[in-house]
Amino acid sequence: MKQYFSLLFLIFCCAVNCLAQQKTAVKNCPCTSSTEISAWTPELKKGYEQKSIANNFAYSVNGIYIAEDRDTVYQIKIIVDPKSYGTFVYYQHLSFSKARLINKQVTNCETLPNVHDGGWVGNNIFEPKNAINKQFVASEFFVGESYFRVDKRHFYRFYKCDKETKFGIHDADRERFYRKVYWEVEGDYPEISTRSFTQIDVKKYNKQQLAEMKNTVYARYNYAFKEDGKWYQHFNKKPDYRWNHFKNITPFLTHVEKENIKYITAFESADYYDNQFKNDFLDFWEKLRASTKDANLEQLIPLVQFPFAINGEHDDMPVLKVNKQQFAKIWPLLMQQENYDMKDNGKLVSWYSRSIFSKADAFAEQTLHTKSNSIANMDFEKLNGVWKLSGAYADLELYPKIQSMLMSDKGKFPDKKN
Repeated sequence: MKQYFSLLFLIFCCAVNCLAQQKTAVKNCPCTSSTEISAWTPELKKGYEQKSIANNFAYSVNGIYIAEDRDTVYQIKIIVDPKSYGTFVYYQHLSFSKARLINKQVTNCETLPNVHDGGWVGNNIFEPKNAINKQFVASEFFVGESYFRVDKRHFYRFYKCDKETKFGIHDADRERFYRKVYWEVEGDYPEISTRSFTQIDVKKYNKQQLAEMKNTVYARYNYAFKEDGKWYQHFNKKPDYRWNHFKNITPFLTHVEKENIKYITAFESADYYDNQFKNDFLDFWEKLRASTKDANLEQLIPLVQFPFAINGEHDDMPVLKVNKQQFAKIWPLLMQQENYDMKDNGKLVSWYSRSIFSKADAFAEQTLHTKSNSIANMDFEKLNGVWKLSGAYADLELYPKIQSMLMSDKGKFPDKKN
């Protein structure tokens, strides 16, 4: 009996010890208190430098930042995309569960963790349990020289360690310190992950290169290609990729990567490369121009896909669905929206959306001759072989106005099948 109770006592002590280790797994590293850090003022409008990782680490905000608590590893990725007419910021926040790990400590205080794209932190690979991907205008993202915000409530502070050459992000609300790690966009075609493409950019590549570029992003995030398929064989010959792990890598994709993949998919289609003489979008465009020029809503309605979708600037803004009755009110507001672009000489130009319908060439340089197209703030899709005006983009000023109108009209105009 004594031996039995001794065994129970030993098991109890081991359990208590394991639990204590689990609860104290995350140590308080140096530079994780407000008294040990000071403001870090990196170059906020500097883009990612593929050939200068040291500059990315110390002088710009571009890169990956890692934090952890007992149950979760957190990762922030920031990519700055400077353009001659403005600077854009791509922000990502991923959370990884440590539930399956026996040793709950993933990082340590002495060294920065080894981090790669696709959930690799230290010696472990994680699948995101939560993913936030957003695009910001720099002036809306950065607050002063040492702060940024991702919504109205949360401000983050850039900090540097007073004792060491280390940098990070401090989330004061959650008392969470994200340490900046050495990270680079590995493999071929890093440009698809660091800046938004224009038509001029994409035209530099042939059809095969575009397909390879798109699949390179999937491989970088450890996508599980079909075994013995074309891309399985292709990346099997490239040791730089740690791939073939996830069936779904969508949470890893940043906003800029999603947009570039969508753009490339349009360009690599046979419709664009193999048949550039036939363009039935222009026929549709002429009908659309005529209806807007005469302000003839009866002519315009058959050219519109309902429900008409209105997107906001950020991914977390819900798509607003507009029916035929509401469209008559919303359309004039969309026509008044101001758009911006660059001329070849680098000069910034702006115009109201309504002015695009005076363009006889339908912005020929921008049309893709595929199943989808975008001009100014308007989206077009080819549905069942017929082109339709399918949606629009509303800026931060217009979006809440439209959202408010739709809410107030909900009782007046009950949903009907279009």
